[in-house]
Amino acid sequence: MPRFKYPESDDGQRHSASSGSGSHFKNRSSAERQPAVRSDSHGGAPANPYAAGHAASPNATGRAVAPVPADQTQRAPQAGAYVPPATNPYAAGDPYASPYQASCEDNPYASGPSTGAVEMGHEQVGSRSRDGRRHKNTAGQGVPGAPRKRRRRVPAVVVVLLVLAVLGGGGAYLYFNPPIYRVNVNGTDRMVHAGSTLQDIVDEGFASPTAGDLIAVDGSVCKEGGGDPFEATVNGTETADPTTVVPRHAVVQINDGNDTDEECTETTETLPHGEGGEDMSSFNLYWAGSMHVYSNGEDGEQVTRTGNVSGISVTEVTKQPVDAGYHVYTTNTNGDKVIALTFDDGPWPGTTSEILDILKENDAHATFFEIGNQVAENADVVKRIHDEGNQIATHTWDHASGSGGGVDLTKMSTDEQIQEVDKGFQAIEDVLGTSVTRVMRAPGGNYHATSSGNIITNLADHVTAEIGWNVDTEDWRRPGAQAIADRIMSAQPGDVVLMHDGGGDRSQTVEALKIALPQLKAQGYRFVTIDELMSSYGMPSND
Repeated sequence: MPRFKYPESDDGQRHSASSGSGSHFKNRSSAERQPAVRSDSHGGAPANPYAAGHAASPNATGRAVAPVPADQTQRAPQAGAYVPPATNPYAAGDPYASPYQASCEDNPYASGPSTGAVEMGHEQVGSRSRDGRRHKNTAGQGVPGAPRKRRRRVPAVVVVLLVLAVLGGGGAYLYFNPPIYRVNVNGTDRMVHAGSTLQDIVDEGFASPTAGDLIAVDGSVCKEGGGDPFEATVNGTETADPTTVVPRHAVVQINDGNDTDEECTETTETLPHGEGGEDMSSFNLYWAGSMHVYSNGEDGEQVTRTGNVSGISVTEVTKQPVDAGYHVYTTNTNGDKVIALTFDDGPWPGTTSEILDILKENDAHATFFEIGNQVAENADVVKRIHDEGNQIATHTWDHASGSGGGVDLTKMSTDEQIQEVDKGFQAIEDVLGTSVTRVMRAPGGNYHATSSGNIITNLADHVTAEIGWNVDTEDWRRPGAQAIADRIMSAQPGDVVLMHDGGGDRSQTVEALKIALPQLKAQGYRFVTIDELMSSYGMPSND
């Protein structure tokens, strides 16, 4: 860097300055370095290059400071304050003048016109913001010689407590959320990572289950090991989901997987019904089966299932078609041990309620074919029959009295037949406050065509089924409780058993039920209503 030469002072000494480091006085005594103080009325001091007449002078940072107004009172600088040299190396015409001279605004060390050095107060040392406003320095900051403000130190005990709190919180978090924890897998304790799933445990080799097979629609194996990968229990809860997360301290049991059925595509087809039926004029036909149904014909349905993996197709008839005509049959339960218990001629004071008690004790339901003109006077019993899950059907209004001789509907006119059935159903529905299915039992089993008329077609729009029986206990003869019980126990799956809850003394029937039902129940039989029997197994086809 070039060095600046200053003009000689009065005593012939030269002053030197180092570029960029400010002005320094050499070879002068402390008295000589003390700047003179002058007022507007005194002269004789060396010229100040930063005094009035100069446009601006640079401060220590290179910024220009505006001159102090002439009317401002001047004071001598404090001891130790910086005093600029007599000659300004950055004055106009100096070849090494500061490049910032033109843009400088003021000089805190310049004096006003015809004044000496100016003492700067704290409020005069600072900087300007972009909007030209001056910011005052905080007390003691940026002022040479001012004492520094001491920072407040945090007590050591506070620091220690904070560290202990952080360590304690972290320890508590790790205690309740450990990255590795213990679980018991198939009776052996294992350490697993937090969030491990059942599949992770298997992948770690802590269990080695064998996957089940994938079963085709025809029951064959279409893919070995294509079923469930394993079956597991986690704390007693069963699951086959490999993504199940195993919690801390869990007890896990992993077993071999189960076989699963392949997914398939189903198509449904209609099976049209035919025309046919039985000879409605045959009296003996009635005893060929317990179910007597006249049908206008009903289409069936079949479903074809094709495996998505195996490609195998299987067709199954899901609903048998029913040919138009009269059909007599006994329900085929496919081996299921179900029996339909039925009771005629009620409701009857005392006896019907006793029978209901026995049914309830044996988890049994039955169908009661009630006489219409006895229903209203035994309304409470009728409601109990219905409320306890039993079925109520009609046994005509008055058991075919009048022209029917009290036993044979076929001797009645068509209108009388219809009236007997409709009045019987209406009596039941009036007490229950709800409709019932149109199932009936004709008195004496007289339900066939005669030369004078055809009761089957006459009642086709009023009755959906007429129910006979497969086992007649002949309890109305009162042969003894054991004899009645033996006949009840002779029933086979799908049979309808005939008994009576009214029309006379039925105490033997009550005792017979106490003997027979527990034994049949022990053999695995269930006791269902007629509606349940028909809806569960339907009418067989006539192919």
